[in-house]
Amino acid sequence: MNKLSRRSFLKTTSLGMTFMATQMYSQGFSNLLLKDAKFEKIKLDYVIFDKGIKQSEEFALKMKALGTKVFEVDKDISSMWSEIINPTWGKEKDTAIVGLTSYETMFVLQKIAFDKNMVLYYSAQHDFNEKNIKHKINTSKTVLENIEKNLKYYSWSDTLALNLNNYPYKKMDMQNEIQTEYENNDKKNIVLYSWIMAPRKIAC
Repeated sequence: MNKLSRRSFLKTTSLGMTFMATQMYSQGFSNLLLKDAKFEKIKLDYVIFDKGIKQSEEFALKMKALGTKVFEVDKDISSMWSEIINPTWGKEKDTAIVGLTSYETMFVLQKIAFDKNMVLYYSAQHDFNEKNIKHKINTSKTVLENIEKNLKYYSWSDTLALNLNNYPYKKMDMQNEIQTEYENNDKKNIVLYSWIMAPRKIAC
């Protein structure tokens, strides 16, 4: 299954995210977004999510609200290999992907991406506990500054979706740690990883 249900979409997507998407499309991106005309933006084809991981599914729904197609990983990437990776990666039309997933999913995809001349343009570790999330972010200086600015207005997940949806082809030249508040209703600690893999257009 590569689609989240309409019912789940309506249930999970916040009013804040809906407002944000409306503002982006109606205003040609608000001044909260990264504006760097010198760098081409990555056109994301799919958001990848791990079935059964709440945070991963919720992030996929936010990216879906911004116009990205969704694809489900259910323990292994066999379906993704046959439907996305093998037909496109290393070919003339590479498929750019984004996700908030387990380490295992990211690791497998990154190894394949390297062999197919794809690039990891952004990565971050998100350590969820009952009270907060500790983020270890690898990105460019401009994007990091924009993330910190957006967090003044939006939740961490809305901020993540907003910035990854508008991500430039730039090297990861900055690392930083950020902590944000989080209400973990299921009381389960979990570590997830957000990332972007796209065709090589710069020397990374």
